[in-house]
Amino acid sequence: HYVLQEVDPERFLKLATHIESLWQQSSCDVVQCDHCGFCYSDPYVAGDGAFYTLAYERSHYPTWKWEHQLTYDVLSQGHHNFKLLELGAGDGAFVKRVAPALTPKANLLCTEYSDYGRGQIQDYGIQCLPKDVREAEFAPFQGQFDVVCLFQVIEHMDRLDALFQRLNLITQPHASLFLAVPNPNHVAFSEQNGGLLDMPPNHIGRWHRDCFQTIGDRWGWAIAGYEVEKTGFIPNATTFAKYRFWRAGQASGSLANRINQIPQAGVQKVMRAAGVGVYALTSLPALAALQAPDLGLSLWIHLRKVVT
Repeated sequence: HYVLQEVDPERFLKLATHIESLWQQSSCDVVQCDHCGFCYSDPYVAGDGAFYTLAYERSHYPTWKWEHQLTYDVLSQGHHNFKLLELGAGDGAFVKRVAPALTPKANLLCTEYSDYGRGQIQDYGIQCLPKDVREAEFAPFQGQFDVVCLFQVIEHMDRLDALFQRLNLITQPHASLFLAVPNPNHVAFSEQNGGLLDMPPNHIGRWHRDCFQTIGDRWGWAIAGYEVEKTGFIPNATTFAKYRFWRAGQASGSLANRINQIPQAGVQKVMRAAGVGVYALTSLPALAALQAPDLGLSLWIHLRKVVT
């Protein structure tokens, strides 16, 4: 799923060995809670820094996204000069728009493990720490933040009680928590129709409204807003065709697998585009269902802290 054995056998072996060390076994199950429908990996163990270094070669981050705009619109309607924390901030696409338009740079703090992303944020003049919010370094920030953002982050995280315990400690009364996660309906569609699997230990939880309601009730957060991304048919179909190509590429000897072994980058890029087209044609029966309104790529949730 992450690294082709035929392309980089040494890295493949290191990654496989490291995943086994995280799980303390050679496989994991994906199970679903009968109460709230939360789907999660068992063992429920998140990938660590070594995992992400081996699994991905990060060269860029997405720019302004759908969930960024929704969050920006809500913040624009409220008071300015708020204090904001963004966890897993990438290269700062969101905070660079928020500051100084809505609040001073000095009011913002980010976390990001990537050296590249952290450098981009710090060069803009915003403090960024290579730390987990659950670590002791965040305890002194008690009651400081009015807003916390986790865009495409919480699905990577384990120890959820420790996370919300810390969020409760470092936020003000009536604070806002903004999150975006992959749409579990889109994930299920992809998996059931030959697209990519939502593979642990990268994503270890599949979130939807009932899941957020359950954990919100547990830790004192109420749902203030919830939306499903309205992705158009063409972007959905393009993404699905790419997912089918990449899933097929995991099978040794397949057309996609052979294309991904081409050493010349330019030739490989052209052949990949052609390969995606081939897999799009083989996806036509499934593509018709992609027009359903609940199959957008992401969900957005706004939680507000409840003061008792």
